Amino acid sequence: MPNEPRVPDYHVQHALTEQYLLPYLNEVEQWLLSLRAEVDAEQQPRQPTKLGKTYPLGQCLEISQLMQQRLARLGAGAPSGQVNAGWQAMRSFLQAGGMIRQVWGDLRREYFQNAFQVGSLYIDVANDTVVPTKPKVEILPFYQANFRPIENYQHFILIAGRYWKDRVFANHLLPELAPFFPLLHLTVDGRLVLREPTRYMLALTEASGFRLSEQILQQLALPLPLFQRAAVTLLGSGYTLASDPQQGRQQALLHCQRERQRVPLVVAETDSKIRNLLDINQRLGYLRIANPDGFDNTAEASPSTAVVPLPTFVQDSRNVMPSINIDNKEYDLDTLSEEAKAQIASIQFVDQELARLQAKAAALQTARNAYVNALKGLLPDSASLAS
Repeated sequence: MPNEPRVPDYHVQHALTEQYLLPYLNEVEQWLLSLRAEVDAEQQPRQPTKLGKTYPLGQCLEISQLMQQRLARLGAGAPSGQVNAGWQAMRSFLQAGGMIRQVWGDLRREYFQNAFQVGSLYIDVANDTVVPTKPKVEILPFYQANFRPIENYQHFILIAGRYWKDRVFANHLLPELAPFFPLLHLTVDGRLVLREPTRYMLALTEASGFRLSEQILQQLALPLPLFQRAAVTLLGSGYTLASDPQQGRQQALLHCQRERQRVPLVVAETDSKIRNLLDINQRLGYLRIANPDGFDNTAEASPSTAVVPLPTFVQDSRNVMPSINIDNKEYDLDTLSEEAKAQIASIQFVDQELARLQAKAAALQTARNAYVNALKGLLPDSASLAS
């Protein structure tokens, strides 16, 4: 699997590690620390905080990717100074057939981890991104690191809950994408995010014939109020949305069966799916939910049986109003049923979106008029331009 945390051809890689790396392990660590210092100088000004956390917290992936770029340039030339011995050891290791792979998985049943398999070593170049007082670089024998592949979506949800504190729901919203991305995550700060865009999870899902997705889409629910808010947010996006959670579940399972009959995805298709996910998450970024703990991911989500308490929704950090005026009559939300509250919350959100889009359209029309007037002044007298 892509990025799977394991050592291919272990006996060969271990022999090369013993010959070329272990005698110079301190020098290799110093060289990696010098690369990490370069990465910090580049990344910290670019992204000083992430999700409210100060660099380097939460930036394991970003740091690992930048380090990977530097490791890929090993043959470009020797560095100067005391780190040269570490660079030379690593270069000799690679020239002899040693392997460097970026890997991702479950570290110690606590975290999702991006690290490197270097021969028979586990090397974490972003070891301080959860606990900032830890050393920046950690090097261990690979099979002593307690670093394992994600086995299925239940395993993924377990680590997501421990590491990110996310609440996880079935993607009964976007049934065509559900075979590839079957989970919707509600984060502790109220963001709704489609998961999971790693190539490993996509390859694992496809290798199962999409049965892993099918299983979790059948097992989990998507509460109606959460479905409604997400659906309203994605209206006009061009993606096919289910009409309700029940239809979404049925269609998602049907798409899993259909995908099982297709030929394996090529790289371009995988890239396209990931771009879809990133675009959807950007659109969902407009939605905020103030108290995400109010949802149950196992409750049946039909309008007639919905029993989940309705959380308070927030759009752009503004609280939803405690009442709403419909046909010149004021309704107090506290006196209404949960289903009525869900419908009114959706109406309020649509009203906010309409106001935002109308304001944006007016600003764009003003800008267009200005450009048209400027262009008219540049045209010959005989020319005309429709307004």
